Formats: sequence, C-alpha cells, structure tokens
Amino acid sequence: MLDFTIKTLKELYKALLQNGYATIKLSDFLQNKYTGKICILRHDVDRKIQNALALSKIEASLNISASYYFRYPKTFKGSIIKEISSLNHEIGYHYEVLSKSGGDYEKAIEIFKKELEKFNKIIAIKTICAHGSPWSKWDNKKLWDKFDFKTLGITGDAYISIDFNRVLYLTDTGRCWNNRGNIRDKVDTEFNYKFKNTHEIIQVLNQGKMPDKIMLNIHPNRWSTDLFSWSAELAGQNIKNIIKEVIKWKI
Repeated sequence: MLDFTIKTLKELYKALLQNGYATIKLSDFLQNKYTGKICILRHDVDRKIQNALALSKIEASLNISASYYFRYPKTFKGSIIKEISSLNHEIGYHYEVLSKSGGDYEKAIEIFKKELEKFNKIIAIKTICAHGSPWSKWDNKKLWDKFDFKTLGITGDAYISIDFNRVLYLTDTGRCWNNRGNIRDKVDTEFNYKFKNTHEIIQVLNQGKMPDKIMLNIHPNRWSTDLFSWSAELAGQNIKNIIKEVIKWKI
C-alpha cells in the first residue's frame, strides 16, 4: 500500500481507535477533558484548503475531532472554516508574523492582533500554532519570548503549551516521519521514535508499544486520493527537502 494516501491515513486512524486512543482537539487536551490513551490530532493547513475540508469530513464520519490551523491569508476562507468547525473540529490560527515583519517584534504583534481579529469575526480562536516558514530566517514561535498570548484571549499554543516529554510528537513535515527536511517543526523531547513511514507507526500501535499520549501533526496537503496528485506532491516535496537540507547546513 502506498504511503501518504487517504487510504493509508484511514488505516492509521483505524489503528488509533482500535487500540483505545481518543482522538481529540488541542483545546480539549489543555482543559484536561480526557484521561487514558489520547491522540491530539493537529492539522496545519498550509495550502490546498479543499484537502482540509475533505479530510475533516472523513474524520467526522469516524467520530474523530481534530484541530485545524489556518494561515492568513494563504488558507483563510471563511466558508470552509465555518464548515470544518460545524463538524466538531477546532479552528486555530497558524501564525507567521515574525517572518512577515522581518523580525520586528513590535510590528509582528500588531500583525498578529489584526489577523487574529479576522479569525475571531468568523469563530472564536482559543489555540494557535506557529507556521515553520522554512524560507525565512525568523522562528515565529519566538514572538512569545517578548509577549504573552494569554493576554489576547488565547489559551494555548500547540508548541509551547505541551510538555513533549509526556506527549510523543510525530509530524509528517517533509512528507516523512523522521524529520528529514524539517527545519522548525520540532520539539524538545526525550522520546526517540524514528519512523520510516506511516505503516511503521500503524505496526507499533498494533503492537501496543506506543506511548499513551501522542500528538500527530498531519498536513492535509500531503495526503492524496489519486496517483497524479500523489506523484506531484512527492516530486515537489523531494525538491523542497533538498533545499531545506541546504538551509539546515547553513544555519
């Protein structure tokens, strides 16, 4: 079975559910609404917003809830945001304001406030998540070294508000699970899981060898339903990964 297809993703969801994991939104996790085995399901909607909508419907059919983080203005479309929210998913703000401001913190926080207001006019935002902006030298998460997002009505940040020594973080950044081509989508953790593909994750889940608390970051644009889009995504990501490796070498 090919990896990074919707069929494979459904198998991953099936393995989570069959092995007793509750798939939940970040906001629910931060409110301690769940105990036992949990998977915080996070989606960074970087592009291909229609993929996010399609995935949200699949998850709803499986009684799965997730947190969807949208960029402004790249994937900001009110009608789709409202539809995804109506399916019991959380909507969050995928901010990239330090990159937009060229590292000017005062300008960045003003951009953040203005963009947050755009989201709040559609639906109240409770959690946020930084966009990696791999082509920028600025790390957007660093905005909170100087400011406090809680003063803006935000309850949590997907990177900052979780102890990743208690929650295993897995991300498909770079169209892989082993951090190849990954510049900023990383966390400080003592866990040392290295998966070559999604099938290995499914296998470890079925073996009962996965931690009880997981965050999965799944980018909807990476998962395809047909061979053409699958091949195009693979080719494009391979080129990006090569460029990212050069950027990492220079940092």
